[in-house]
Amino acid sequence: MHIRRRKLPALVMLVVCYAGWGQYAYAQPWIPPVGSGKIKATVRFYHSDRLFPQTSFSTTTTSTHSKLSETQFRIDGEQGIGQGWALVYQLRAAMLTKSKPKASYSASGLQDQQIGLSYGLRQRAHFADAITVNAIIPTGRTSTTPQLGTGALAVEPDYEVGVEHNFGSRLAYAGLSVGPRIYVRDGVTQVRASAVAGVGLIRRLTLTGTLFFSKTLASNALAVSTTPNASEFYNILRGGIGLEYAVTKNVRPVIAYQMDLAGQSIHAGSRLVAGVSWRY
Repeated sequence: MHIRRRKLPALVMLVVCYAGWGQYAYAQPWIPPVGSGKIKATVRFYHSDRLFPQTSFSTTTTSTHSKLSETQFRIDGEQGIGQGWALVYQLRAAMLTKSKPKASYSASGLQDQQIGLSYGLRQRAHFADAITVNAIIPTGRTSTTPQLGTGALAVEPDYEVGVEHNFGSRLAYAGLSVGPRIYVRDGVTQVRASAVAGVGLIRRLTLTGTLFFSKTLASNALAVSTTPNASEFYNILRGGIGLEYAVTKNVRPVIAYQMDLAGQSIHAGSRLVAGVSWRY
C-alpha cells in the first residue's frame, strides 16, 4: 500500500538558534577564536520499515519486510586555530541491524569519518559566511552486513552563510550550508544542502530544527546496499525539530526528532536524537 508521509510545518522545519540564556559567542559560519571551540556529542536512534520509490524522488513510501535499525554515536566539533581558520570534524560509530522475516544481520564499529578546515570570509556581528573543505575518510567497513561505510574517499567543499536578528528579547538565527560531495574513485557527485534556524522560547529554552537535502547526480553511483548511508547513491530530504536547554551559558542538553520526508530508492524512517553540547 502507498502512503504519503506527513510533512513537518515549513516554518518549524526552517529552524537552530543559539538564543536562550545568553547568546553564543560563535557558531558556524562564525569562526571561533583561537583556542576556543565547541563539542557536541549525540546518540541517534533510527528505525525504518518503509521504502521510498526506486524510480523517482517522492514523498510516497511502501511497507517492506526489511526493517532497519541504527544506534549511532556521533561527535561534532570545531576548534579555532587562528587567522580566521577553524578545524571541524564529525566522528561516527554505530550499531546496525537489518531484519527480514527469515534472517537478521547486525554490524557495529566505526563509520566513515569527516574532517576539514573552515575559513571565515565576512565575520560580522549579525552576518557571517565561510568556506569549508571536508574530507570524508572511508573508515567504515564494507565487508559487514549491513555495511558501515562506502569504502570510498570523498571531498566536500561547502559555502556557509548565517544571519541573526533580535525580535525584542528573543534572538533568532538562520543558516545555510551548500556544496557538492565528490567521490574520488569515480567522480560520483552528490549535491548537498542543510538549513538551520530557530528562536528562543524562554530565557533558557530554544526551539530548534533542521532540513537536510542530498541528490546524487551521476548515474554510475554504486547501488543502494543494506544501510541508508552505505552507498554513493543518496537521495533524501530530512526535516527535524527539537529543543535545547541552557544549563549554563556553555553547556546545553539537546533533544530532537527527525523524519525522512522524501527520497528515492532508500529506506524511509525517523530517528530520535539526544545529546549535549559544550562550548569552551
